[in-house]
Amino acid sequence: MGLHWPEVPLQEKVLLVRWNLTAVDNNRLFPGHPKTRAGRNRVSLSPRVAQALGRRAEAARAALGPQALLEGLVFCRPDGSPLRPQQVLVALRRRAAEIGLPRIGVHDLRHTAATIMISSGVPPAVVSKTLRHSTLSTTVNLYGHLLPHAARDAVRALGRALERADRDHGPTGTAQAA
Repeated sequence: MGLHWPEVPLQEKVLLVRWNLTAVDNNRLFPGHPKTRAGRNRVSLSPRVAQALGRRAEAARAALGPQALLEGLVFCRPDGSPLRPQQVLVALRRRAAEIGLPRIGVHDLRHTAATIMISSGVPPAVVSKTLRHSTLSTTVNLYGHLLPHAARDAVRALGRALERADRDHGPTGTAQAA
């Protein structure tokens, strides 16, 4: 919610996480930095997300005029003021209910993304960097229960490599006669 347009170089298909907004007692909003240095980093954008942000940028330019520089918040009220976290949560839950999804929170979207990446075989180190965790152990501690398939795949890959080595060099490590 603290993302500003200068932090979204769409041509590079990334965004730069520099700020967040925190609501104290769901009342006053305070800009701040992410908790860790790893949290202040680049995030690669999928083509779908880049296109959605591009449409949002076009709408913002249309409201400001074609020559205007986009400098404010990416996600804001029509007057440019920040969205309130509670309003975002209410909108998310309303939309989820409309399409038949379970009731979730905004942070649950992060867990969903991590689960999809890990279940799709993305290496944990890449998931960790994508989520901007400060250490790989954070990712493994949170999502390690999703990794059994990765361990099975690793053992299978090792087995295939050893079988290939046996074929090429024999079980004792000497080259096989052709």
